[in-house]
Amino acid sequence: MEISDNTIERVCKVFGYLEYLEQVGCEYISSKNLAKYIGTTEYTVRKDISLIGVTGYDRKGYPVSRFKRELGEKLDLSKEKSACIAGLGRIGSAILDYEEFREDGFNIIAGFDTNINKLERIRTKIEVYPVSCMENIIKQKGIELGIIAVPTGSAQNTAERLISAGIKGILNFAPVKLEIPEGIIYLDMDLTNSLRFISAKLATQTRKLKGGNDV
Repeated sequence: MEISDNTIERVCKVFGYLEYLEQVGCEYISSKNLAKYIGTTEYTVRKDISLIGVTGYDRKGYPVSRFKRELGEKLDLSKEKSACIAGLGRIGSAILDYEEFREDGFNIIAGFDTNINKLERIRTKIEVYPVSCMENIIKQKGIELGIIAVPTGSAQNTAERLISAGIKGILNFAPVKLEIPEGIIYLDMDLTNSLRFISAKLATQTRKLKGGNDV
């Protein structure tokens, strides 16, 4: 049975919560509390975990450390993944030095930009390169994941270059929908549109409170 994206997303949230619980010394967690944390039902939590193929629930709940380890093994979340960033503007530079990525198993080992002067000014422990080196560096270092933080007009070409170099998964911060071939895992992170959604939602709530017509 194919596991849905929604199930994978929820289980990843569970994994992150288990990581926190392990750090604070919690030994067991119930499906009720897991459901509350990720905003779903106990039934959904249990079903998701069953679909992933993890067992181990008893009267005390799920044993946190073992449960986390099993989820990590099933979804390959415990293995460190190497990543790179294309585009070192404000968003790209901020992501480049976000140390919690490494703590969570994502090792950003390269950054790329078209602006040579910018590359010379950046102060970071991570190696940065001109875009012309992208294919060689990705292949040489065996980088698996690519983060796109370039302007809209450059995003499609950047994605194609990342894929041709061997990248298997892309996280896109550019505010444009990209054409990605089948087999490549792709996720948009459109910050501007997310803020637009929040703003529009606030407007509709305000209108409703004032007695206006709801759309």
